[in-house]
Amino acid sequence: MKKEISEIKRRALLAKQRMKMGYWQKMQEERDRMMTVTADSSKLNLASSVRKREYEIVNKVAMGDDFAEKEEKLYVKVREILDRDENVMNPIGQLVDRTVFDKLDEANRQRYILELSAKFRELRERYYKEKTKYV
Repeated sequence: MKKEISEIKRRALLAKQRMKMGYWQKMQEERDRMMTVTADSSKLNLASSVRKREYEIVNKVAMGDDFAEKEEKLYVKVREILDRDENVMNPIGQLVDRTVFDKLDEANRQRYILELSAKFRELRERYYKEKTKYV
């Protein structure tokens, strides 16, 4: 029983020290600051989603209705690049569609490059599988 009382006293002393040091006021200020940052962040997320939607629209227009045909054309380009030289310095630069790329803002350009590089890796794997299958 005596140990419990000393534990209660210890906790009360710690709480009193926190109040004297302004701990709860600092916590409230931090919470308020985080709420304003979150509000600003939600505005940025909205702007980002608008840019992403714009990119999707431009990308759909560039791709047309036949996505498989577009991918096959891209595969032919990848195959030509890899047939010329397997150690190409900038294959993504050779695959970029300049008309689409020039219409995009900076964030969408980065997204376009990342998607194109992922597609290049996928098509490169397909190229090597087909090459080993026929050799």
